[in-house]
Amino acid sequence: MNKKIFILCGELSAEQYAAKLVPELLKNGFTVHALGGDLLKKAGANVVLNYQSLSVVGLTEVLEHYSDLKKAFNFLVNKIKEIKPDILVCIDFPDFNMRIAKKVKKYVNKLVYFIPPQVWAWRLYRAKFISNLFDRVIVLFPFEKPLYENACYFGHPLTELIEIKKEKKDFFKKYSLNNINKKILLLPGSRKKEVISLTSYLLEFAREFYNKHKETDFLLLPSPSLNREVINNFKMDFIKQTGCSIFEIEHQDKYEAIKYSDIAIGSSGTIALECGLLKTPMVALYKLSNITYFFGLCVVRSDFFTIPNILLEEEVYRELINFSLTSDNIMDYAEKVLYNPEFSEALKKRLEALKTMLHKKAIFKNIARGIVN
Repeated sequence: MNKKIFILCGELSAEQYAAKLVPELLKNGFTVHALGGDLLKKAGANVVLNYQSLSVVGLTEVLEHYSDLKKAFNFLVNKIKEIKPDILVCIDFPDFNMRIAKKVKKYVNKLVYFIPPQVWAWRLYRAKFISNLFDRVIVLFPFEKPLYENACYFGHPLTELIEIKKEKKDFFKKYSLNNINKKILLLPGSRKKEVISLTSYLLEFAREFYNKHKETDFLLLPSPSLNREVINNFKMDFIKQTGCSIFEIEHQDKYEAIKYSDIAIGSSGTIALECGLLKTPMVALYKLSNITYFFGLCVVRSDFFTIPNILLEEEVYRELINFSLTSDNIMDYAEKVLYNPEFSEALKKRLEALKTMLHKKAIFKNIARGIVN
């Protein structure tokens, strides 16, 4: 009898993890169906729907995309009912995935949640609900395990995913980078709306910084989920407003770009933890609609919004959100990191603790085993 797994992942970071799990699941004799993208296709999954139109953040953004979300929701519910998978694996994307899980529970044998919502930050009451709805919860961080009755922790997958393949001199040569210049890595985000909201701050900072410090190379690491038009518009605006060049980094060189940059500036998210594990200082930016921001102030329980700061329980990374998000604040921290070696070295030393906290052996293999078992 053919065994079937259905994976739901609503954005790129989730898909990167899922793509590493698929080969392990195939080895165990499962056919894998998925909400996903190109990475899951290449890994051997049957992608029934692409997630790209579903990646939204915040209350107003969800409302704007409501019709697309509802259409996708109904399509996936019907598809899961038709396939009747032995296991449904939800990855991140909580409100969407949990609604689907509730709707199809009687059509699947087992429900697994991999990367559950951040209930430790807000809506802690959902931990009990998730424990009751799902047969197994697989968490990313050790402090999450006690929150669920049926949780497993195998280590953080990023500690296995991050790999440096190029020496610094080879990376610099490929992109014609100056050995002496400071390297500032710009991270405008993975969604079009996010890029648009952060562009003005990044460009104003870059213009002011370059006027003061000419010996600077600006690197751009665009998300592969962005369309080419958004990336080109950002680059054209950058050159027009700053008067200096910008070096676009290919996605395959992502970890080299992070490791060999002196500081990263831009969108928060998974990238912040990647910077942390590679010990690269960062200014994390977050721009939300005012409605989402003020709602967040009322309900969020965490003092920080970047995972390195949450894990280390201090502001190792400068966090700038809404009203604190100004080019002057970015400039102050960037200059401190780039021109105060003692400060920079102390920060990197503090970041070393992240890998110790999160690394374990054979993480993806053990996660796959946790799903199959």
